[in-house]
Amino acid sequence: MGHRHIMALFAGLLLCAGSAAAEKREVHDTISAEELAAALTAAGLAPTVLTDRATGAPVVTGISDGLVFVVRALECSGLPARCEQLVLFANFDLGRAVTDADFRVVNGFNDSSVHGRAYVLENRRQIGVDFTIDMVGGVTSDHVDERLKRWPELIRTFRDQMRNAQTGS
Repeated sequence: MGHRHIMALFAGLLLCAGSAAAEKREVHDTISAEELAAALTAAGLAPTVLTDRATGAPVVTGISDGLVFVVRALECSGLPARCEQLVLFANFDLGRAVTDADFRVVNGFNDSSVHGRAYVLENRRQIGVDFTIDMVGGVTSDHVDERLKRWPELIRTFRDQMRNAQTGS
């Protein structure tokens, strides 16, 4: 290989390395209440930030498609608290006792959903859905944003499956 070819190859490698460095995104293994609120706002989820009195961890309420949901931040440390786990959940009041049909809806949802889990709160006459965002090991803010964008669709899918089961659709 001639001197010019080596120089051209070297210049190409430098350009690729510079491009890769420019694309490198900051990685975080925790999230603060302020960062969480900003991400929820960007996702159009109208957050209200509260603090758990017992743990000092952030608790956020939000609204998706007219439904109030909660985000609990877990495995938090420091002041202000930075947390490794986020659990988003929404509960639906049935206004009646839980039935076998409700368990079938929950099981059917869990069989088909990759991103969230449904559950039954029999004593409260509720069923619900939750979704976890794990920061452990580090994630980009883009990852958190994309996961939060899935949450409204997850709620809609679960609610549609509940309605279809009740109407026999």
